[in-house]
This record gives sequence, C-alpha cells and structure tokens, in this order.
Amino acid sequence: MTATEDIKWFKTQFKDEINEAIAGTPLTLDFIVALACQETGEVWPVLRAKGLPVDQIVALCVGDTLDEDGGRRAFPRTKKQLVEYNPPHGQAMFDVGHRALVDMAQHIKGYSKVAKNPDKFCHGYGVFQLDLQFFKEDPDYFLNRDYERFANTLERCVRELNGALSILGYEAKTNLTDLELVAVGIVYNTGGFTPKKGLKQGYFD
Repeated sequence: MTATEDIKWFKTQFKDEINEAIAGTPLTLDFIVALACQETGEVWPVLRAKGLPVDQIVALCVGDTLDEDGGRRAFPRTKKQLVEYNPPHGQAMFDVGHRALVDMAQHIKGYSKVAKNPDKFCHGYGVFQLDLQFFKEDPDYFLNRDYERFANTLERCVRELNGALSILGYEAKTNLTDLELVAVGIVYNTGGFTPKKGLKQGYFD
C-alpha cells in the first residue's frame, strides 16, 4: 500500500497538471492520485525514496508482465503474437517493452527475476498504465516512448476516463459520489461496469 508521504509527494508534484487536465469534468485530483497509486504504486514510491529525478521516476513507471499463461486475454497474449504483428513494428515494440522491464527492474526488486527472462516484456506503460492492447490503434505512443513524460501519460489517462464517463452516462454530471467514482475506476480498469456486482469486479473483488 502506498504510504501517506508518497501520496502527499505525488499530489504536490503533479497537482497543477492534473487539475488543468481534468478541468470541466467531474473527476477530482484525489481520484487521479488514487489511480496512480493503483496502477504504479509499487514503482514510483520506491524510486522517490531512492532520490531519482522526477523525470526518471515517471519514465520508469512500467509494469504488468503476465502473458497468456498468466491469464492475459488481451493483445498481445504472448511474445510471439507481438513480434509477428505488423512487421517490423511488433519486434520493435518487444524490444522497447523488454528494455523498459530491465531498466525498471534495476530499481524494483519484485521484477528482478522476471527481467532476466529474455522473452518477457511489459504490458502496462506510464504512471497510469496504458495497456499494450492500445498498440494497435496508437503504435507511436509506445514506440516513441511517449509514456515516459507525465503530460502524455496523464492525457491518455484522462482520455480513457472521459470514455468511462460516457459509458456510465456521467458525462453531464458536475460532481460524482464516491461510489460513482469507483464505477469510473472499474471501467478504466476493465472496460465495463456491472451494477449488480457492486464493488466485486475488477482485478481484485
């Protein structure tokens, strides 16, 4: 769990950019910070404690190495599927993804073992973890490593959240309750929301 001081640091560091990006939406600063904790809270607090520069901290926010054998169903399910996609771009993306994993794992011990596997690569990119399934529609975002800049990862996050607001019918609202914000977070994480399931949906129940 992300510590209070880490959350305070993140909010202080990025609040102006976040507030500008969510202006005119019912989204809140606390909600965006909570997403950052959910998506890469195992990475940036460790890097912050090591005293790395902010730009480097943001650039190293990658993760999710689970392939098909770990339950992944979205593209790319395996290294082979990625490498064979739209040659030579698939191979180039694998190279970026493996390098990103190796660089991050130098600082995050939990990834050190998997980073030694030459077939492993990251599926989530940026502070807010844009999934590699979006490589098909926006390959340059990944190949050019745009996710390494906070402004870019924030813009993509807000874009997806606006889509979630639309799916839920919340786009005209000026304020959201805590439960409505949770629903937005679940759509961001899974692509949909089933009201009868309540909070028992998403990566954890």
